Amino acid sequence: MTEGTANKHGRTRVVLLGTGGGPTIHKNASRHGPANVVLVDDVPYLVDAGEGAPRQFVRAQLDLTTVGHVFITHQHFDHNSELGNFVAYQWFAGRREPVDIWGPPRLTGLLDDYISQNSFDFELREKETGRPPFHPIPRPHELDMDGPLRDGPIVALLDERVTVRAMRVNHGLVPSVAYRFSTPDLEIVFSGDRGGEDDIAAFARGADVLVHEVLHYEAMLETFPNAPEPVLKHYREDHTSPQDVGRVATEAGVGTVVLNHVLPDNDLVSDTEWVELVQETFDGHVVLSTDLMEL
Repeated sequence: MTEGTANKHGRTRVVLLGTGGGPTIHKNASRHGPANVVLVDDVPYLVDAGEGAPRQFVRAQLDLTTVGHVFITHQHFDHNSELGNFVAYQWFAGRREPVDIWGPPRLTGLLDDYISQNSFDFELREKETGRPPFHPIPRPHELDMDGPLRDGPIVALLDERVTVRAMRVNHGLVPSVAYRFSTPDLEIVFSGDRGGEDDIAAFARGADVLVHEVLHYEAMLETFPNAPEPVLKHYREDHTSPQDVGRVATEAGVGTVVLNHVLPDNDLVSDTEWVELVQETFDGHVVLSTDLMEL
């Protein structure tokens, strides 16, 4: 792991496994798909499972079998493409306890389809190795976007180490949530993919760390010169510019902003420029994420 900000939180660590955004894999891309892990007393909680998540988790010197809680921000494939594989690798590595998975609608169908599509493989491995069945391991908990989440944040998980809250955020047509982790020594918010009008600043108020997506519109135009207007509109309205990340952070009064889900994933915007653009509207600490960075 590479060091990002100094770890002042004795019981809590955060590792950014994959810091790129999708759905395009850019030429010369250096970042894996979105995935993060919060560790409290070395117990991991996974946030998103994009391209490369299982391998990055192992590269971070973490044990796959120890993950019992996964939180998906939304059902775009750059955020969930490795969800089934992640749990399957856990099962093959020896996990026998259920893995509780939270996320917006279609989560159950996504996992059911994964099990169905891989049933031939699972059944063979169960017979050949004596492993118990795979299908009871993933245990989905779909967040009702038209229920309590419509009115404000809800508690998704409360255990002896952490409280995890979820809040609906704007990401265009796809139901999307942000997550806030409250641990004994850290308040950290993951924005997920979002932009435009929602209550993210109130949700993140007073957090120690805000891990927020970022998109540089002009660089995206240069990267995709033939993008149709609906795609450009999505960039403008459903993602967040560096300056708007700073505005959210200022309104929320957070201590540190970590730029994540970085778009575009190329060299059109320098590391220094990313940080300076956020600093136009935010006076606090700004960090540009890299894969396997630890906070």
